[in-house]
Amino acid sequence: MYMEHRKALVDYAVPLTGSRDEAEDIVQEAFLRFVPDQDEEPTPPKTYLYRIVRNLSFNARSRKKRERAVDPGDIPWWALPQFVDTPENDLLFCEQVKRVASVIESLPDRERTVLQMYRHEGLTMSEIADRLKISAPTVYRLLKNAMEEIRQHMALGQ
Repeated sequence: MYMEHRKALVDYAVPLTGSRDEAEDIVQEAFLRFVPDQDEEPTPPKTYLYRIVRNLSFNARSRKKRERAVDPGDIPWWALPQFVDTPENDLLFCEQVKRVASVIESLPDRERTVLQMYRHEGLTMSEIADRLKISAPTVYRLLKNAMEEIRQHMALGQ
């Protein structure tokens, strides 16, 4: 019976589901529901099989609509998939942080202070100049020197 009605049922389910692959799946599921156990009454008529295919198609379509309706913005941050870095990348990152910290520690006091105020405290160059009682161009020069020192050490891999 499956081979006799399969093609017609798939052709019937394609417009309902929008996909031939999904229609094939639905027809197979319909036959699994259609074929009775040995203890039950004789097999129901062909129209009942079409009704099963139709209902499964509608269920699949409504499930797709519900899945598409979920706005990613409605998902809280803790439910989103998190990127998990490899242990190797974690180790490399930690090594880079240690190298940067080492370079910052080796900077002259004024350069280190300017860098920390600018990067960590988020102060502007004029605010740093006011606090340290130096000119803004001097703050710029000190910050530029500190950043260049860090960049050179990171490029050399020291």
